[in-house]
Amino acid sequence: MARLWQLMTELYGHKWTSVHGLGDESGNWGKALAGIDKYQLAEGIRVCTQSGDPWPPSAPEFRAMCLSGGDTRDVPNVADAWREAVEASTAPTEFRYSHPIVREAGRLTDWYSIRTGTPKAETVQNRFNKRYADLVARLQRGEPLVDGQRLIGLDAELGQAGAAQRVGELLADKIAKDQGLHLKTPDELRRGLLEKMGIKR
Repeated sequence: MARLWQLMTELYGHKWTSVHGLGDESGNWGKALAGIDKYQLAEGIRVCTQSGDPWPPSAPEFRAMCLSGGDTRDVPNVADAWREAVEASTAPTEFRYSHPIVREAGRLTDWYSIRTGTPKAETVQNRFNKRYADLVARLQRGEPLVDGQRLIGLDAELGQAGAAQRVGELLADKIAKDQGLHLKTPDELRRGLLEKMGIKR
């Protein structure tokens, strides 16, 4: 709580201390933020920073800000997510996903395994369901799917080589989006590349 007071004082200055004092003397903030973890607190600070409101929030308002990153209303249920992943597995980079969490669960499970059902279709689906449940839980805790260059699930199970490959994929995706390449068809991309190379066909 002391760290929160320090951050909010830095953010709002005397407006924070004049409204809320120098610490949580009443204990109301501690009660309002019961069950909120460090990721959710970080989300609350982020929302405050980006809101543009010069006045600090009340304790209930700040709690709502902390939980705003964990909104899972638009996340498909696991059965729908699995069907979507199976459909996407033939061309996962081109598929239009209902939510990014489906793509990440498919990627962590392994698109080849989903497409071919190897080593066993039921095993692959169970693996996907577990990855998906983990991602949904992390989203509910307010952890972003991508934090800098760290992808949820980019941990020991991927290994150093897998982590490096995934970071490379994230950077490539960002570059493609920044340049608008994700909006072009493969033929348009091919023609553009040939033009840059000075090859006429």
